[in-house]
Amino acid sequence: MGRWPWRDWGSALWHSLAWAVFGAAYVGAVVFVSSRPGATAGAVLLVLAAGSRLSAYIGATVGEIGLLRGFWLDSSRRMAWLEDYAASMTEHADARPPSLVEGIRFEHVAFAYPGTSRRVLDDVSLDLWPGSVVAIVGENGAGKSTLVKLLCRMYQPGEGRILVDGVDLARIPADEWRSRLAGAFQDFFRFEFLVQHTVGIGDVPRLDDQPGVAAAVNRAGADDVVERFAAGLETQLGATWPGGVEVSFGQWQKLALARGFMRDHPLLLVLDEPTAALDGARVVEVGSHEALMAKRGQYAELYGIQAAAYK
Repeated sequence: MGRWPWRDWGSALWHSLAWAVFGAAYVGAVVFVSSRPGATAGAVLLVLAAGSRLSAYIGATVGEIGLLRGFWLDSSRRMAWLEDYAASMTEHADARPPSLVEGIRFEHVAFAYPGTSRRVLDDVSLDLWPGSVVAIVGENGAGKSTLVKLLCRMYQPGEGRILVDGVDLARIPADEWRSRLAGAFQDFFRFEFLVQHTVGIGDVPRLDDQPGVAAAVNRAGADDVVERFAAGLETQLGATWPGGVEVSFGQWQKLALARGFMRDHPLLLVLDEPTAALDGARVVEVGSHEALMAKRGQYAELYGIQAAAYK
């Protein structure tokens, strides 16, 4: 049998203690009422009924306290882990971010996520040249997003190293390195701020730079999203807020992409499937399969691409 985590033993002890106190008080109340001169059966029954109802309230209260206690302990444990992990990322960081003249090199990089033994990346070596546009292509689970996370120094390689102009990326302070990066990720966060700040947070010092935000929105092709809002960049996002508007998942992703374009001259622009959830375009063609194939339009082209994969 598996061993209980220490927090479960603590919760069990807390429950036992609470019920022991209640049981002692309950028995004491029954004895006190029944031993009084002139005590009636009705009085005793009333105490029993009240105790039964009270036990239900206490049970619910103890359960809520246990839940909150467990939540607090889990949150504290995760925060402590995060602090330790952040400290480990800066332990040997003594180099300044280079200017990216020679480029970035992956040398025999291997990586497995914490708590697992399966390698997501294994013996990866590649060069990313300055000024180049590089596309990482592969099936789901091939490690594309993992490679990007290593490049952004969200994780450290388990084996091998990543060199930036010949300097080990592990020696560059994570916050300084990330301040030179820009981009958008497929697992973006939905900031329910004003549109201005939802986009502007991509470059915090320019949070209130309206022309800068407007330029980022334009770069991301998100003008159509902002134009639908009556208040434009001053629109509150999120229907749960007073006056807030509901936003589709695709619109959120366009705003996240705009946020990634806030920095005008980043050292490195990283885009991890930034358009995977964009809303579909208008209806282009309508008709039967035969009619659409005869038309030789977009439907016929897409059908041909799919059919070719099975030949």
